[in-house]
Amino acid sequence: MLLAINFWAVLVAAIASYVIGWAWYSLIFAKLWRKLHGIDETSVQNMQMPYGTMAVEFVTTLIITFFIGEFAVWVGAFSWLGGVVLAFWIWLGFYATTLMGGVLWEKVPVKLYMINVSRWLVCLLAMGAIIGAWR
Repeated sequence: MLLAINFWAVLVAAIASYVIGWAWYSLIFAKLWRKLHGIDETSVQNMQMPYGTMAVEFVTTLIITFFIGEFAVWVGAFSWLGGVVLAFWIWLGFYATTLMGGVLWEKVPVKLYMINVSRWLVCLLAMGAIIGAWR
């Protein structure tokens, strides 16, 4: 099934997810995210850009997107809506449930869980829509 995947769609979907993640934590929920982590504005301004970490994050996002592409081929999700439905079930079955472990065992605040899990919902829906539509 590897040849059935549109690798350009995978790349664009990964970039879209990466941009959404950046906006999620840098613009939309920046203040609340920092507050929940106990990071003040001065600390953020003094931080160096973690390019290595960002590169690894992009590679992991690319891998996730590749597997959404694989799953889309396996289940026949060949439209934007099919991709969105597939992504929702992946989110519910794997992300929403797995990230809950942080709340239960690591005492991650529920608000932080909601920020993180909703970010993954939006990212996965975007990835699914792009991969499903771009056949």
